Amino acid sequence: MQIDVHKEGPLLIFTLNGRYDISEVHNFETVYRHHIEDNPKIIALNLRDLKYIDSSGIGSLVRCMNLALKSNIEFVCYDINENVESIFKIAKLDQFISILTQEEFIKKYIKKQ
Repeated sequence: MQIDVHKEGPLLIFTLNGRYDISEVHNFETVYRHHIEDNPKIIALNLRDLKYIDSSGIGSLVRCMNLALKSNIEFVCYDINENVESIFKIAKLDQFISILTQEEFIKKYIKKQ
């Protein structure tokens, strides 16, 4: 999986590309923890190019979300492709992770800055 990180003011965007499975959890969490030390106000995961996520990846996202919430950082996912979105719904992640379309994300977070 490829991880790109982009900071835009108080917003920290992680773009995930490829497959998020057990072999990628440690790498992503290491990158995530490193960047969360910058104390962003909002962490966003762009999941447009994430093709697959397994239960280990889901557990990792939940850990990352909880870490953000403990630090009073807003956590959102956006632009999720259909395959991953269906996995989120099966796992009921859509009930406690804010999931936005790309348009909703831009309107809510990018236009404010």
